[in-house]
Amino acid sequence: MSLRKSCRACAVAMALICLVSATAWAQVPTPPPTAPPATQTEEATQERATNVMFGYQFMHDYSWDENLYWGAAITLSHRISRNVSLVGEASGSFGDTANGFSIQRFAFLGGAKITGGEGQVRPFFQVLAGLSRQGGEVGELNAGALQPGGGVDFFLNDKWTLRAQGDFRVIYEENEFRNAYRVMGGVVWYLGKKK
Repeated sequence: MSLRKSCRACAVAMALICLVSATAWAQVPTPPPTAPPATQTEEATQERATNVMFGYQFMHDYSWDENLYWGAAITLSHRISRNVSLVGEASGSFGDTANGFSIQRFAFLGGAKITGGEGQVRPFFQVLAGLSRQGGEVGELNAGALQPGGGVDFFLNDKWTLRAQGDFRVIYEENEFRNAYRVMGGVVWYLGKKK
């Protein structure tokens, strides 16, 4: 076999090898594109619309100028829009005057609450109005009450929240405006389905 034929055979063989290897290289599957990271579903970002709060309250009653150290409150809230809720509250505070007479302050109030923010810590402002009842050895009185106030919710998860709150209560008793302030802390429990 002449040198020329050998070179031709070698060139043809090299071309076939390159062609086969190029075809095989083209057939290597490329990895599929990776999917974008999963986002939270709409259901996961929804919140429960109704909650109940149980808490301790301290009240200073300016009509008697006394601190009422023993007290409790329960509230029921239902969210009607993204930041607005209807609120109902029942509370009671207990103490004694300097002369040793017992004082009881009860309130049954309702109103609206506006909540801000979307994170773990959410401030709120509310205005409630309704009935105030004085009881105990100082005598019984029923009166109207207005209670603006606000606080902060510290979200633990979608069912439990811690709340700190302060209010100023205006009571219309015996044709006079009387005042009290209240500091409260409690635990909020979310009920029902997410909305």
